Amino acid sequence: MKLEKYEDKSKKKRKIILISISAIVLISISFLLYKTFASFTEEIEFPIMNGKVDYFGNSDVYFAFYKGNEPLEEMPSKDNSEGLVFIDGECDNGATIEWDKEQWSPLIKNLTKSKTKCTLYFNEKYIDRELNGTDPVLGNKLIPITINEENGKVTRASEKEKWYDYKNQKWANAVILRDGKIDPGAGVEISENDIESYFVWIPRYRYQIFDEGNYNGATTKTNNVKIINVEFETKEVKAQTGSKQGEWLTHPAFTAFNTNGIWVGKFETGYDGAGNTGAAQVNPDDEAAAIEAANKVIIKPNVYSWRGIQVAKAYTIGRHYEETLNSHMMKNTEWGAVAYLSQSEYGSHQSIRINNNSNFLTGYAGIHEPTTGYTGTNELCSVNANACNEYSGSEKGLDGTYNTQYFNKASVIASTTNNYTGVYDMSGGAWEFMMSGIDDNSTGDGKTGKLSVGRHNVWNSGFNGILTGVTWVTGAPEDQIDSSITTVTEGIDLPTDERYFDKYEYSTSDTTYNRGYLGDATKEMGPFQNMYYGKEMRRANSWYDDEAWFTNYASPLVSRGGTFNNGIGAGVFCFGNAHGSTHNNFGFRLSLAF
Repeated sequence: MKLEKYEDKSKKKRKIILISISAIVLISISFLLYKTFASFTEEIEFPIMNGKVDYFGNSDVYFAFYKGNEPLEEMPSKDNSEGLVFIDGECDNGATIEWDKEQWSPLIKNLTKSKTKCTLYFNEKYIDRELNGTDPVLGNKLIPITINEENGKVTRASEKEKWYDYKNQKWANAVILRDGKIDPGAGVEISENDIESYFVWIPRYRYQIFDEGNYNGATTKTNNVKIINVEFETKEVKAQTGSKQGEWLTHPAFTAFNTNGIWVGKFETGYDGAGNTGAAQVNPDDEAAAIEAANKVIIKPNVYSWRGIQVAKAYTIGRHYEETLNSHMMKNTEWGAVAYLSQSEYGSHQSIRINNNSNFLTGYAGIHEPTTGYTGTNELCSVNANACNEYSGSEKGLDGTYNTQYFNKASVIASTTNNYTGVYDMSGGAWEFMMSGIDDNSTGDGKTGKLSVGRHNVWNSGFNGILTGVTWVTGAPEDQIDSSITTVTEGIDLPTDERYFDKYEYSTSDTTYNRGYLGDATKEMGPFQNMYYGKEMRRANSWYDDEAWFTNYASPLVSRGGTFNNGIGAGVFCFGNAHGSTHNNFGFRLSLAF
């Protein structure tokens, strides 16, 4: 046991006494280290040290040891048969613990009061006690990693050592290697060329409802940004079902699959092998081709986002990417789970910088924070800092004129944690289709039907089902629109398992926000207001002025995040509506739930 010396320049004699006592403690450590106590009570105290320090008032330091939540009779030895490793430690009276791995010994600091009690936690592998049992689950192919804080390089993590720390905004990351690449073992750097996909762990949590979301219409926005209160809980704990402000609700992203967390794609899904932005716009011909195209998924920084794809094809690709890990296309409530964690004490709880790369390269970050929304033109910050919305393309993996690439440390401002461990591309990049949309109103009540599959025969998701019949929206080739076609019959069947999609009540309005779900980061972001940026009208919510267009019969699918030129309107709380068809500004993201 080592004691940090207590400095008191005005009382040198006491300092000398303390140094002497520390020396005695070090000499006797081998004999005294394994004495402990089962609980901190006045009746049962077994001091690990019995050296009395007069300056502390005739005091001792007491220890308790735990394996997980189970008390141990003594501290495990360095070569213990169970393979237990030190996880964490805490002391009362303001004292702190640092662990000396080589000496297999705690270093107690800030020891200034009598009867200080310290607890040391051990386990077979590293756990984050802050997570209350919702630590990451590593399924088939997922390899834990750490990311260098300075340059983004990846090292294979040891599960016995700290590789995530949510209290300090360090989220757990894992990768899937390319076919044929072998797990290199703990401590070995993994080449970026060997990585196929990055995923980030979102632990199961409940959150305190901060707004009931009873908004219907556009009125006047405010600044409602706040820290969202989050508490981690396992699936063994009874789920909270609050619905009123101040009550607690277990986030629906976790109750849907009844898991202790989900893995989400760290970046927008890319198209493997694409050498330019156009080559990443791929819409497979049919279901069979979409299944085959699952082998083109790549989720990495500095790759071209996969766009120009119908929702049905993206959904099919998601379900067949890693079936043993229950891979699927992200849905709106899962996006909300990431957004709320980001806005809690465990995330950056700040505006996430836009990916303003106009070539749709993943993991980029704008150099400047936008101060205006979409105007249709590139608004340079150097011209007017108060009306700033600049964007630029770049060569793959190189900084652009107005943005930085992922491996430039400046990019971390575009992460949900403000460091390399967070999720990227949740502001800007491409709009991201969610596997979510409105009811098709086939039963007449707008609630009990299936998902609507699109507007008309030209603009639709590619799923079989009922179209909303909206043909007056401009932009589609009018000579191709056939208003007599009210259904899609030669597409891909809609999923019947409701865990894989979110369905919203049918509406002809995009401002009936009260149709949203608590936790999906839509209706709780109000109130909402129509805003003009130059001649362009956009609708903003009360969280960072992110855009807010709710799903409706004209655009029955949900999209998130905004695109590279949305400026201040892009963000983790930005949501839009879409027809679900091919568009070069729309991509998708994958999740794993098992």
